[in-house]
Order: sequence, then C-alpha cells, then structure tokens
Amino acid sequence: MTEEVPVNRTDLLVLVAVSLGGGFLIAWGTVSLELSPRFVNAVFVGAMMLAFFLFIPIMGVRLFIDDWKQDE
Repeated sequence: MTEEVPVNRTDLLVLVAVSLGGGFLIAWGTVSLELSPRFVNAVFVGAMMLAFFLFIPIMGVRLFIDDWKQDE
C-alpha cells in the first residue's frame, strides 16, 4: 500500500481547534482556572498531547468522509 494521503489545510485547522479546546478542558480539570503561566503551560501541554494522539483519527475521518462523498 503505497498510496500517499494528502494533508489539507482544513485538516490542520480542525486538529488545532480540537487540540486547543481539549487542552483547555484538560488544564481546567487539572489546574485552578486563573490566568497564570502554570495554567497556560497546562493548556499547551494538553493541546500538544491531543494533537499527537488525534492526528491519525482526524485524517481517517476526513478520508472516510471523502470516500462516502465519492460513492454518492
């Protein structure tokens, strides 16, 4: 299987939005909600973790939607 999967700009925007939103929720659950360097760091750590683990599922969903649209 040597088929390359292109990464669209939309895929990256969805990944960034989901990762930042999830990072905020993770930080909110682990650190007190206040504008501090610790909270901002927790948001970015959570966002990076989610971006790492969600890249392949988001690409898979996009490929599934593309195949579904081509079948119709």
